[in-house]
Formats: sequence, structure tokens, C-alpha cells
Amino acid sequence: MEKSVKVIDIFAGPGGLGEGFFSYEDDNGNFPFDGLISVEKDLHAHATLTLRAFYRLLIKNNLEIPEEYYQYADGKVDCPHTSATKELWEQANRETLQLEMGRDQKADIELFRSIEESCDDQSPRVLIGGPPCQAYSLVGRARNKGNKEYVPEKDHRHFLYKEYLSIMEIFSPDIFVMENVKGMLSSKINGGAVFDQIIKDLECCSAGYSLYSLKTGKKFIRGETNPKDFILCSEDYGVPQNRHRVIILGIKKKNGQDLDSIEPLRHSPKISVGDAIGDLPKLRSPLSSRGKRFNKDSLNAWKENVLTGINELINSGNIDDELVIKLKNNLRLLEQSDFDTRSVAQYHPSKSPTVFDEFVKDSPLSNVRLHESRPHMDSDLLRYFFCASFRDVYGRNARADDFPDYLAPDHKNWKSGKFVDRFKVQNFNSQSSTVTSHISKDGHYFIHSEAKQCRSLTVREAARIQSFPDSYQFMGKRTNQFHQVGNAVPPLLARQIAKVLLNLLNGGSE
Repeated sequence: MEKSVKVIDIFAGPGGLGEGFFSYEDDNGNFPFDGLISVEKDLHAHATLTLRAFYRLLIKNNLEIPEEYYQYADGKVDCPHTSATKELWEQANRETLQLEMGRDQKADIELFRSIEESCDDQSPRVLIGGPPCQAYSLVGRARNKGNKEYVPEKDHRHFLYKEYLSIMEIFSPDIFVMENVKGMLSSKINGGAVFDQIIKDLECCSAGYSLYSLKTGKKFIRGETNPKDFILCSEDYGVPQNRHRVIILGIKKKNGQDLDSIEPLRHSPKISVGDAIGDLPKLRSPLSSRGKRFNKDSLNAWKENVLTGINELINSGNIDDELVIKLKNNLRLLEQSDFDTRSVAQYHPSKSPTVFDEFVKDSPLSNVRLHESRPHMDSDLLRYFFCASFRDVYGRNARADDFPDYLAPDHKNWKSGKFVDRFKVQNFNSQSSTVTSHISKDGHYFIHSEAKQCRSLTVREAARIQSFPDSYQFMGKRTNQFHQVGNAVPPLLARQIAKVLLNLLNGGSE
């Protein structure tokens, strides 16, 4: 293909879906996908998008990443560029837009029409993006069900996909990719299925589109195709995470003709949590000032707090002998460890790199950033240590009824069943549970597998589980960074989708 493919990325988040496209390199060393515009409303996610666009421009122009880039990511300087790279930074800013779509539809349409008028009519176009999913998600719907004042028909988030349709009408992309939570399949408004209406709207938009499942390769036929065929399970495609999302691929009909099927995504070998993050340095968390045992933060004080608390737990006599043995063994490992808190980690490439390694562990530098634990209260340190040890022994996560009273959180409803899986260890030998934006609030669902570290996952570990490259810098404070990672599409999955699209645009061969 001589001309590059122009990509419009809306509801872009921190750029997970776009990264799979924009970083895709063909066999000739070319980057066939060009970012026309990436749109995101969140301030910090937009800053991440812009910085990543700048990074890609530096790479494509064979330029080294300047030290100012990292100082900017750390909030130490106002600009990530040198005088020699200022123009590329300005280009990155033109490629990304901070905008809340749907707030002023008329203004949105005028903006995108102006962008469309400046486009090259000869270049193929692809539209990607995932309208906000809170209104469709099972968790969100459960929360709204308890709100007597909530009226689904008045929740504008149910209809943000129409903004996606508006952009399709303007740009008439050759191919589109729409992503959302699988709760979209069962969400209802006015007694009707939201998904049925979305399908009808997508098929009839612009010149008309045929819809395809990337899992089966089959064209969607109303009444025959199971909507669940649109669900992609990330763990089947080399992502170390059980993340299941609806992803719809649409191809513009040309002269009334369309394809009966497309080549589906190919399954990849399973990648475990241990494969993803096991080579990162071992850390301890800083002691939180909210903890009862808090004193001067040091490695010795941290060890003393954990040792004292777990020994008190063991001496309480309310734990099975097998678990006591494991707790004692893990305490010995903790005592012998010399790890400490740090924000920069030494990078050790895998001896036999997998596709995941080659894509994710990409940093050309001798460090991996954003690998720093958040502070934990001493009580949570003990719970994390207990949970990791419990999983070592029983091969499952501890439920509320498994917790000794000594470690029970101070919740009135702790034994009610509402907190049955409040604490989850992400086992090194399997894929993680779905990384969600909730990780920005606390790490209870994302406990490190090694008891001696007794902490929740770092931003970099969560990013690796989402398959973000190590070179990816997330802007904002740690809470903002976690939120971005939890809301993203796994870039490695997106990269495989990009390859399918490029083959289609090339007539079936890359």
C-alpha cells in the first residue's frame, strides 16, 4: 500500500487501542497507520496521548528520546522537547484533542467536518474507539439499580455511541472498530435491547456497513449470528489478563458488494502474570501514616511491623497447621530480603523472548519507570501477606469466611457476603482478573503473588498486564495513572486487530 492509512481515534482514553495501530510496523519497516486525530475528554489521559504521539514521532524520525521527555513525565519541566524536536511536539499536539464529545453535538460536527475537509481523499480511513461504558457495565447497572432516581432513558451515556455514528457519517471510514464492555449485549432501554439498536445503526450508517466477528471471521447476519461472537477474550491472544470485551469490526459496502467472511484473529500461547511482571524488581510499599503501627518509614521498621503482626496472628491459634507453616516460611523469606522502595527498576530482557516480551518489554533504556508501590496501612500489609500465603496453600483466593477475626476489616457487613472476594491475589501461574479503573481507589483486588512483598500492584505491573509497552508514560498522579490503565484496551490485542485491517485494506495480503 503506497498511501498511509488515516486513523481517527475517538473516546481514546490513554491510547491503548490507538497504540496497537500507530506502533504497527510492517515487514518493510514502515508504519502504515497514521494518526489523523485522537480525541479524549480526560485531562490526564489526553496528556498521555499527546506525550505518546510525540514519542512515536521521535522513533519514526530515528531520534533519541531526550532527557527532557522523562523530566516532563515526572512533572519537573514544562516541555518534553529540545529546540531540535519542538516541531515534532507541536505536531503531536495537533494530532490529539481534549474534547468531551456529546456535550455540544453541533460544535463536534463542525469540528470534524473541518478536519475531514483537510484530509487526503485518496488515503484509506479507519475509525476506532470505544464510547464510555459505565451505562452498559454490569457493575454500573447494579449500582444504578439501587438509585431510585436513576432513569436509563435519561442517561446520555447510553447514547454516546451516536457520536461515533456522527463521525462515521462525516468521514465515511473504509473500516471501523468499536469496543465496549460485554454488558452492552444485555443492556436495555424502554424494554428493548440496546445492542440490537446499535447494530442496526452501524449497518445503516453512511454508505452502509457489514459487521464481522474478529473471533470467528463470520459476517453478522441478523437472527443467525450469536451476538456473543463479538466478544474477544484477551487471554486467548497473548494478553496476561482475563479481559472480555465486545469488539465490532465494520467494513464499508462498495457497489453493494461485501465479504462473506474475513480472516479471524489467531489464538496465541497463554501468557501468565508471572511471565508479564516476574522479572521486575521486588519492592516493599511505604508505610502509610494512617496505619496503627506507623513510625519512621524504613526497611527495618517495615519488616518489624509485618513480622510482629503475622507472628501475633500465628500465635492466635486460629489457623490451620499447613497455613501456619507457609506463613512462617514466607516470613523467613521476608526477613532475608533486602528490597526497598524505588521508582526506577533495572530491566532484564527475557532469555527466550515471546511476542509479548518483544512488544511490551521494549524500553531501550536500562530502566523501567512507574514501578513504585503505593503506601499501605500496616493492617493491609498483614492481609496481603495472609492472602498470598493462603493462595500458596489452597490454590484459591481467601474469602471473607477464611479471614481470622484478627485480620477482619472494620466493616459492619464484612460477613454478610457482600465482601466475599474483597481481596484477590493475582496468581503468577495464570492470567490476572480484569484490570479495572477501581485499581485507582485501592489495591485489594490486585495483590502481588509473592507474600514477602505484601503489596498491591504498581502502575507498571498493571500496565504490563494490560500489555502496554514499558516505554509508555502515563501522565498525572498515581491515581490518574491507574485509572487510565484500567480503562484502556490492551495494545497487544489492538496490534493484532490492526494487522487484520491492514490485510483487508491490501486486498487480503500485507
